[in-house]
Amino acid sequence: MSNPTELATLVRAAIPRLYAFAYVMCGARDEALVHVRESLRTLDRDALLAAERPNDYLLGKLARGIEEALGRKADHSFVILDNLLRSEETQPIDAEKPPIEGDLSRLPVLLWELKRTCLASVLGALPPGVRVSFVVTDLFGFPPGAAAELLGIKESAFRVRLTRARRRLEDYLAPRCGHIDRHNPCYCEGRLNLALETDFVRLPPHTADVPAAAYNDEPEHRDIAELYRTLPPVQPSPEQYEALVGVALGDDGVPT
Repeated sequence: MSNPTELATLVRAAIPRLYAFAYVMCGARDEALVHVRESLRTLDRDALLAAERPNDYLLGKLARGIEEALGRKADHSFVILDNLLRSEETQPIDAEKPPIEGDLSRLPVLLWELKRTCLASVLGALPPGVRVSFVVTDLFGFPPGAAAELLGIKESAFRVRLTRARRRLEDYLAPRCGHIDRHNPCYCEGRLNLALETDFVRLPPHTADVPAAAYNDEPEHRDIAELYRTLPPVQPSPEQYEALVGVALGDDGVPT
């Protein structure tokens, strides 16, 4: 018989990591919530309590579940992403248009959201199996052997995936992204208007996971993995957070 208090404590501590992982895997807050909820809903509570590393047990279950749910194909192509965000010349930010509407405090929030959404969408152009290898190792710090064990695959296969992910991300971002090289053509201020017009980015439901520092208040990141690691983890709302704990304990209701 599982101990509800111990179970709630373990899950509560793990949710920020799980939600952040799900977000970078699928690139959308609502989808991240669905994946975390489903992973917790089908949780083997006794196995979690018996696990040597409960946090890794939960992350492994989530990672395998997301990879299976997403299938073998990428969410979109790099060409589609270019067409969506880079089909027009850069534009100055119009602070009078929605959703800014003259409220300049919304501008840094939207720029952070664009940076996170864009880089997560770049990951979405990788097949899920390739994508998860990069996320688990280069973002979440698992060495290849431990990462392969987490995902339930051979280390040799994992290393092939990881090499492919790193190469494809480097090939795409290095000549485009201004966070890698200030002389590159794509920078967030110049793309925000288009991102808002195409509904690629919108105001987040809360700002608890938005840093106080400016989104570009850092040096260039020539290392792609380092750039991704600088992204602040996306987090659920307090209501969603508590409801996810409830799901792990057997209550399926999670606010959207």
